[in-house]
Amino acid sequence: MMFIAAMAFSACDDDDKNDNIKVPDAVSKALKDKYPAAMDVEWERKGDYFVADCWMDGREMDVWYDVQATWKLTETDILWEGLPPTVQTAFEGGEYAQWKREDIDMLEYPVQPVQYVIEVENGNEEYQLFYAGDGNLLQKRDVSGNKDDTHWPIDELKTGR
Repeated sequence: MMFIAAMAFSACDDDDKNDNIKVPDAVSKALKDKYPAAMDVEWERKGDYFVADCWMDGREMDVWYDVQATWKLTETDILWEGLPPTVQTAFEGGEYAQWKREDIDMLEYPVQPVQYVIEVENGNEEYQLFYAGDGNLLQKRDVSGNKDDTHWPIDELKTGR
């Protein structure tokens, strides 16, 4: 019984995925302030960002912060049923409806509207389809083969948004 309790409490620690990563206290605090219920937090570095891989409300999330501890992106794994009906309808009426759905993510940004990403594959081809909440297909990205399929934060200055 004590072993199970010890495992449960240790699962809530902010352990680094890589022991060489030093997460600034301000970044850890920013995560706890934004998502106080986040559990099983593991940190990694992606480019200039600190990314917290964690769980909240039974869903896996990647929460991105810059080195100044500014929140940039939250990527949450969701189920088909978690998509707005407008996105489901748009996908089902689109050219990729017959492709195999691999993964579905909800992307939340500080300023931009929420986006929904449906990753689909057909043989060796793989695409990420980015939808607005109203079902509008914003973009499609080819991530076939070894292409990077990471959802990176949007740089507001570059996109003009």
